[in-house]
Amino acid sequence: MSEQVSRIIVPVDGSPTASAAARHASLLARLLEVPLQLLHVMPLNPAELCDIPANRQAEADHDRAVRREIAEEAFVKAREAIDPDLTPAPDEVVLEDSTFIRHPERAIVEHARSQPDCLLVLGARHLSEVGKFVQGSVSNEVVHRARCPVTIVHDDASMLEASGIGRVVLPVDGSRHANRACALAAALARSARVPVELVFCQPGGQAVGTGDDEESQAERVFRLAREALGEIPAGVEETLLHEERFAEAIVGRARHHLEERPMIVMGRRGLGKWRESLLGSVSHRVIDLAPCPVTVVV
Repeated sequence: MSEQVSRIIVPVDGSPTASAAARHASLLARLLEVPLQLLHVMPLNPAELCDIPANRQAEADHDRAVRREIAEEAFVKAREAIDPDLTPAPDEVVLEDSTFIRHPERAIVEHARSQPDCLLVLGARHLSEVGKFVQGSVSNEVVHRARCPVTIVHDDASMLEASGIGRVVLPVDGSRHANRACALAAALARSARVPVELVFCQPGGQAVGTGDDEESQAERVFRLAREALGEIPAGVEETLLHEERFAEAIVGRARHHLEERPMIVMGRRGLGKWRESLLGSVSHRVIDLAPCPVTVVV
């Protein structure tokens, strides 16, 4: 079992992207040897936020029954998508509250906070007639607000792409957050028996050391990352990029290995210019552009 993660939670709404997210979530649950939870947020109708007149009670009850059916359909589709070898079977949770209409991301985040050491998996865009609750803007808000790692599966991910990991691409910068990302990346890489590629972006013209005996910034960053990773049987690779556009550089490495089904694991905040952060403009840009799942670690 992973030391960082004790449960995987995936919001589902019956959409194809939700199914791909559920498939990937079941893969992570199997690799990390932790249970999987399927989560459905059931929004309330405006009429249900106040006292319902007696002559509308039957209509409200019917609407609620319909939404319950939709929730069950979302669970059925998610169960069909998950890894058939996953044990134990996932549990299912329906959240229902008046605040979910305006702030669905808060419902997801608050639920995650009630589950110690969990990891959230969301589709970049979940489109459904009822929910529309896990769309791009909501997933971005969840990444911002969550106190746990969050994995985003891009909206056109195929079930095949969501079913395996062939390489972990790990942006590093020597920060504490990057080191925490190393721990999760290492657990996934060891279990999946895949290599880790360390990626350090150093803007052109930045000093790299002043003497033969002095460790360069890149050497120090890679050394710290290797120490945080520990042993990776499939190997650790180092890629130094002299780029100003960090997000594009990170995504470029993932695209370079696209046939291997890569996964990007990155820290939430960085150092130096990365302080805009691997969760400011950089991480959101990576999530938007990446052709593969992206995990942001707090």
